[in-house]
Amino acid sequence: MSAKRYDALIAGAGPAGCAVALALQRLGVETLLADRPLAQPFRIGESATPDVAGLLQRLDMRIDFAGHSPYHGNLALWGSDQPQLDHFLFRGRGHGWHLDRSAFDRMLQQEAMARGVAFLGQSGVDGVAPDEGGWKVQVRGIGEVRARVLVDAGGRRSPLAARLGVARHRLDRLQALACHVETAGDLSGYSLVESSPHGWWYATALPDGRALLALMTDQDLAREQRLDHAGNFLAAWRATRLLAERLPPPLQASSLHAFAAHSGCVARAAGPNWICVGDALMGLDPLTSSGISGALSDALAAAPAIVGMLNGNLNAARHYAQRADDSFRRYLAERRQHYGLETRWTELPFWQRRCPPPLGGSRHAAPRAYQGRLA
Repeated sequence: MSAKRYDALIAGAGPAGCAVALALQRLGVETLLADRPLAQPFRIGESATPDVAGLLQRLDMRIDFAGHSPYHGNLALWGSDQPQLDHFLFRGRGHGWHLDRSAFDRMLQQEAMARGVAFLGQSGVDGVAPDEGGWKVQVRGIGEVRARVLVDAGGRRSPLAARLGVARHRLDRLQALACHVETAGDLSGYSLVESSPHGWWYATALPDGRALLALMTDQDLAREQRLDHAGNFLAAWRATRLLAERLPPPLQASSLHAFAAHSGCVARAAGPNWICVGDALMGLDPLTSSGISGALSDALAAAPAIVGMLNGNLNAARHYAQRADDSFRRYLAERRQHYGLETRWTELPFWQRRCPPPLGGSRHAAPRAYQGRLA
């Protein structure tokens, strides 16, 4: 039997992968969406900024946000002894949403299937080899398929790009130590950020009445300070000001989960008959709160590049690579600026690694990650 043929195979069915599938479906591209099982069901990306609704509308999705709760802005204790409120209303943007993330992802997957996208859950890519006009792909659960274009939407590991020998730049060792808290405290409608000597804290209310709490710190610092131990984690939590007031620490912490949260990017955004989107393209510091909106934006930009590949025209892919390069360099400048606002712990390792270098320094120079071309 000959292998099933698709125009595009997308590895990863999170927001980036589903959005690419939906955008390609509108353009008449036959697509297979393959999703690998989650290593753990705990999810860290729980918020959608106000621009997400508009990006979904560009995919012809009319979203019912029932089961999710409004997200009005951010409350921060950063670089000052006084909390600062960034209300989305002040920007004329409306509100975003605190998500039931699993339900949100399922909604996108179901929408893709309803529109005729072939979806294979609990699967993954086990092997890739060049084929005339595309690729031979070993897909867990169905065997060999042929695809003309591969789309890596597999997250920070960039699994397809790695199989193709594409390097990934890693700028830091940031990780999230996260847990659920049974009460949301005084967080309703807002996300909270508070800087601390060894990193920064993030907390947000979830639609089910609980809260998500995460300490963002570097892996080596977490080991040295033993912050992944419940007692030390709770002690650091109690030492906060705004967080401890808005979300009082319990007597015992629930299980901690560690997640990669480092900044990084693939060495090339795309190549002959392959392309990266979402976190597989570039992983940004969670401080940006741009994970979902960035994934959807990447998908909308990637769709015409993929169609161009199918038609033998690489100009759109070159534009996509240049867009990625510009976005990552802009992100690095904004990251440097935001971390530089916090000057209370500049002698400590976490902040030394992120504070702007002296004038003329190059410690945070952008890697040559994207060249605006395919070769």
